[in-house]
Amino acid sequence: MNEISFASSLCAILPIYAVIASGSLARKLGWIKPEGDQTLMKVAVELTLPCFILYNLLGNEKLRSVSYSLSAIALGMFIIALGIFVSWLGAKLLKLKVGDGLRTFVVTAGVQNYGFFVIALVAILFPERPDIVGLMLTFNVGCDLVVWSLGFLLISNAKEISFGFLKKGPVWSVFLGLFLMWTGLDKCVGDSVKTFLHIMGGVAVPLNLMLFGTLIVDMFDVKKIVWKITGAGVLLRMFILPACFIAIAAAAPLDNSFKLLIVLQALTPSGVMSAVLAKHFGGHPKISVQITILSCIVSIFTLFFWLNLGLKTIE
Repeated sequence: MNEISFASSLCAILPIYAVIASGSLARKLGWIKPEGDQTLMKVAVELTLPCFILYNLLGNEKLRSVSYSLSAIALGMFIIALGIFVSWLGAKLLKLKVGDGLRTFVVTAGVQNYGFFVIALVAILFPERPDIVGLMLTFNVGCDLVVWSLGFLLISNAKEISFGFLKKGPVWSVFLGLFLMWTGLDKCVGDSVKTFLHIMGGVAVPLNLMLFGTLIVDMFDVKKIVWKITGAGVLLRMFILPACFIAIAAAAPLDNSFKLLIVLQALTPSGVMSAVLAKHFGGHPKISVQITILSCIVSIFTLFFWLNLGLKTIE
């Protein structure tokens, strides 16, 4: 693959942040009110996102293989579990304790934005590789399985795993899409249905990015940044873990598409879902938002380096 210039990487990442900023502006202007968040989130997650997922899975020839699809899911589980483990070691070095933000720190620094950020990035940087989007959505199921089990247990301090997430649109739609591909029934899906999925799914990424923008306005306060914790979280998320991921991509005997998936995970800031979980389950959401926002800013400058280093290692 050809080296991607800093200007190209900047042009790829700025539109994503512009959409996030538009969500923040809409919140400040009162166009998206807090009382409407639940409704918008329901539409974004349960309607537009399943359409986006199904459209990108149907017809992806690589996913006709059951073993290949399950390997992508297993890889997603491994990458997220590794991130959480390394972040847990970092939290111990910081001597964080439960109650001080340990659980929030571990999940926020350990879980990358494997969803909308990297999906939008792929669409901009690799328009000639539409197969990667479908593969990534399958990979994301493995990420979700760990986030909503291990991640949920950590950040909520729950006593048992809740499997309610399996009913969520993004999860069941992947399994439906894979079932259609594995059985060959995807060939029975008409063009009109695919057009509907394409139109409706086109709303998913920008809508979810905008909702993240509203969360920034609600929870980010630069005057209250805990620099020791936030700095350590950004160091883990944007430097230590990317180095680990790229080393794995270089050394592991994997299909080149899987190697590219791992490299792409090295580029992303922390995922916003950690802040949402922390807000709803008694964690420290402000710490999570601080790490997420600052990792987004740092990613503007690190994306170019990690992307080119990663692409060179998997050639």
